[in-house]
Amino acid sequence: MKLSFRPAPLLALALLVMGLAGCASGPQPKAYSIHVTLDDALVGTSVQVDLVGVNTLADLPKWQGYSVTEYWQPQNAFRRDAHKYSMQFGRETPKSQTLASTDPIWTDWLKTGAMNVVLIADLPGAAADQTGNADPRRLILPLDAAAWGSDVKQIEILVQESGFKLLTARKP
Repeated sequence: MKLSFRPAPLLALALLVMGLAGCASGPQPKAYSIHVTLDDALVGTSVQVDLVGVNTLADLPKWQGYSVTEYWQPQNAFRRDAHKYSMQFGRETPKSQTLASTDPIWTDWLKTGAMNVVLIADLPGAAADQTGNADPRRLILPLDAAAWGSDVKQIEILVQESGFKLLTARKP
C-alpha cells in the first residue's frame, strides 16, 4: 500500500490552527510615551506624579483601593517599594514632562506583566480618599494597544487642581 502525501490539506490545517491561535491571543500591552502637563494654576507649586506599571491580576486591586493620602505619607512602605517613575514639578522645572516609551522602566514593567499604568499625584490641598479613578489624584490607564488604537503613540494628561484629566481619546 502506497501512502500519498497531499500538502494542500496539511497546509490548510496548519493555517487554521495558526489563525485560531491568533484569535485566542489576549490583550497586547504596549509602552506608550506618557506626557504630563501641569495646568497653569499649578505652575510654580510643588507637585509630584508617580507612574507605576501594574499587573492586572496580581497588583491592580491593591492599587485601585490603596489610600492616596496614605501613599504620600513620609516613609510609606507601599510607595517606597513601588517600582515607579517619578515626575517632580516645581519652580525650577518645566510644566510638562514625558516618560518616553523607550525608557528602560517599560522593559521592567512589561516583563512583569503590566497591563496598566497607575498615575498618582501629590496635589496641594486635602482630598477624600476614593477607590480607583473616582479619586481625582489617581488615574489608571490600560496599556492594551486595542484600548487606544494603532495610531496612538503618546498619551496626554493634564494635571489640574481638581485632579487628572485624560486628553488622549480612548477607542470606544
